[in-house]
Amino acid sequence: MKGKDFKPLQEDEDGGTPGGQGGSRGRNFASELWGEVRGGAEHFQSTKGQLPQGRIRQFFYGVALPFHIARVTLASPAVRATYVKVTALQTAFLLAIAAGWAFNQFDAQEHRKRPETSETRAARERAQARIEARAKELEAAMKARKGQGSDKEDAAAVKAALSALIHEAVNSGKQGELPPDEAAAVAGDAADEAAAAAEEAAEEQRPSAEKAAAAANEDEQATDEEDAESDSLSAAIRTEVEQALRDVADISEEEAKGPRIQKERQKKGFNIDAPVVRDGVFFLGSWEFWALFFGSLSAAQWIIVALSRDYHTTISREASLATGVPPEDPDITPRVRLNVPWMRAKLQRRWRAFLLFVMGVPALLLLCVPLFWIPNSFTLVSSLWGFWWLLVFTAAKSDRAWVAPVTRPPWFVRIWSALPFLQGGPLRGYVSRLAHRAEAVAAPIATVERQPWVFAGLAFTRFVGSIPPFRCFTRPFIPVASAHLIGLDPVQPPARKSGEPPPPHGAGD
Repeated sequence: MKGKDFKPLQEDEDGGTPGGQGGSRGRNFASELWGEVRGGAEHFQSTKGQLPQGRIRQFFYGVALPFHIARVTLASPAVRATYVKVTALQTAFLLAIAAGWAFNQFDAQEHRKRPETSETRAARERAQARIEARAKELEAAMKARKGQGSDKEDAAAVKAALSALIHEAVNSGKQGELPPDEAAAVAGDAADEAAAAAEEAAEEQRPSAEKAAAAANEDEQATDEEDAESDSLSAAIRTEVEQALRDVADISEEEAKGPRIQKERQKKGFNIDAPVVRDGVFFLGSWEFWALFFGSLSAAQWIIVALSRDYHTTISREASLATGVPPEDPDITPRVRLNVPWMRAKLQRRWRAFLLFVMGVPALLLLCVPLFWIPNSFTLVSSLWGFWWLLVFTAAKSDRAWVAPVTRPPWFVRIWSALPFLQGGPLRGYVSRLAHRAEAVAAPIATVERQPWVFAGLAFTRFVGSIPPFRCFTRPFIPVASAHLIGLDPVQPPARKSGEPPPPHGAGD
């Protein structure tokens, strides 16, 4: 790492033991890394007019810079009142749009709590009828066994009927037709009735001599044993059903505390599956749904910001004056309006950024050929390529980036030109077209190449801040932070004087 290096460890630390050295090395590394992060984040407050030393410090300096500018700017009560009013109204509109989704989820949960309907009542009755049918089968098997003695086939029939009864009760509980405790109780009661009916049938089939009480004590003892057997059978059925439905019962008990959150297995293809609540579990829905949800909110956020852009312009100007950066925005009276020229310029810049990204895709595909052994290599390199252009257009938020001196071609043109085997045929024409396309943004590219790490940190904050509704809060300070970093450029571009028109390719915001 450039700048402050990590101090080498001594062999006698922690008694010289391997474990002690490893633990000390890990603690020292974490401490040094935290020092770098903290030093970069606090550099704006401690040192003025120069960049921190070291890549990590510079990155976190760029990350924290918009927040330092916001803190200094909002120290003014008048600016703070305007900022709070504007951001509060913008956020309120966004939350109103998101409220529709929230109310839909609330209605879905309330639907589950409504009283029993005719459908649920019919499902309950069907489940009870199926359990009673299985109990009749168990009763018939037990009668056959008691009437013919302990035949192996009859014993197997009783066991099969008992398993069928338990299986039916468990299925009824899992499908939600019966509550778990009620399914166990119905199955146990049905087993009791089946055992009692089988015993009555066996009593009627006994000879009259046995009924004559010659061995009353023996009959009483046998009856007690049969009653105990019946009770143990019912208890065993209840226990087994309750254990099988324990997870369902736990979900029912936790519904009062709020639904659990889980992911649901995605179906193949494009799925617009909204979040749902089933059996007390809140399923997050498909990633496609959330992509469309946040995409729609981002579009709504862009429209809201476009209508109230004048207020952000005023806040940006106040931020420039508060932090000693020459203001690039005019002194205007803000109002809610649709600035058509600004929207046209904004769409043109978006289209230009898209073309620059697409122009690099063939080179990315060629680069991924030797990286075929790395999973998702194209996704990785294309994400880095896209983040690079985010850095460039983050620097371009300041007009000063468009008048910065350019001393050499962009880095990707230099690398391509330095590889002789890529200079022939259509590849040569391709790099020429890419270089020509990049000429329009050569000045911002040169600005970022001289200070890549601070602009990487600022671009990271801009990217995170674009998530609704954070953009309403961070947007006014990004151009000022970019101008501040360009002012620290070793090859400083000239600052635009007050009243001077912006450069022809200026980004503005």
